[in-house]
Amino acid sequence: MSGSRKRVEPRHVDADKLRISVPTGPLVVGGLVLAVVLAVAGVAFAAGGLGPGTGGSAVAGSALEPQRADLSERPSAEPDAFRVVAATRIVPAAAKDRRPGRGKAGGKSLAARAERKAKPTIADFGVAMINILGSQHTAGSGSGYARGTSRAYTATQMLLARGSSIIGFSEIQNDQLAVFRNNAPAYDVYPGTALGNAGVPQTLAWNTAVWRLVETQVVYVPFSGQSRPQPVVKLANVASGVEIWVMNVHNSPQGMEGERDRAEAVELAKVNELTADGTPMIVMGDFNEKQEILCRVTAATPLESVIGGGSCYPPPQPMRVDWIFASPSFSFGSYEVTRAAPVPYITDHAVLFSRLSLG
Repeated sequence: MSGSRKRVEPRHVDADKLRISVPTGPLVVGGLVLAVVLAVAGVAFAAGGLGPGTGGSAVAGSALEPQRADLSERPSAEPDAFRVVAATRIVPAAAKDRRPGRGKAGGKSLAARAERKAKPTIADFGVAMINILGSQHTAGSGSGYARGTSRAYTATQMLLARGSSIIGFSEIQNDQLAVFRNNAPAYDVYPGTALGNAGVPQTLAWNTAVWRLVETQVVYVPFSGQSRPQPVVKLANVASGVEIWVMNVHNSPQGMEGERDRAEAVELAKVNELTADGTPMIVMGDFNEKQEILCRVTAATPLESVIGGGSCYPPPQPMRVDWIFASPSFSFGSYEVTRAAPVPYITDHAVLFSRLSLG
């Protein structure tokens, strides 16, 4: 060879201006064709953001956003057009693991399903409603009944023996309430004497081993020319924590229809207010009405009579003026309206017993 050197043209990344001497021979030609194909593929990969340094690393910005190659920071020893890069599959974070309980998406899904499936539950419990016949009604001779305190003692023993964990009293007086509290120490009451003498006759009682007091409210209604407080309590079931409302009422007797109508309007409005969020409710008491109150309660509120009947259809047994109503979310178990002994000794009313549960 002569001492002169052939001038070598610089090679550029731009494929359109690529200057390559093409020797003859099939193997050489095939190799050059392969090189050109790889060069074009390398340009395509670089344009798609899959250049050197991307494999397996976090992608800036959106997970699917293309990356532009920064040629100023690349090594100059080898043209980029001829660099072969392994493609990396970019998987959105949310799709990394769809197995139940894996990742945030799976965990949240399981938690949501569990929450939807969870239902509030309260095991079977007893409810009783008793107009105990106030002491003042049997204070004189010739009434045919024992003293109020004696009757209160017998009533307390009967209620405890029947396992009633929620009790609604009507007409109970201070001396009778004291007898109940002395003989049923596991029970709390409201209002008792908390609102003065006017609140005592409508007292509610509950077994603290079964129920925990959450909140108290009062609604005032006309009663025999006065204004009387009717107690409302929110109780939480000790075993499950599920909360319920309980209201106990006593409306005006005999020919005081106007007072009863006004009282019922207040009471039913309170029922609708407290059950609007789905909280179950029990309403009991001496309404001094039979079919009329059944029609009003079942038509104007979501409550049902635990004895049956409703929408002005009478229940399967004779109606009395004392009632227990409850939300339909409760399961209604046994129901008894009894005048069996010792009830005739205690009061001129029947005593109501029922078993309820939830869930």
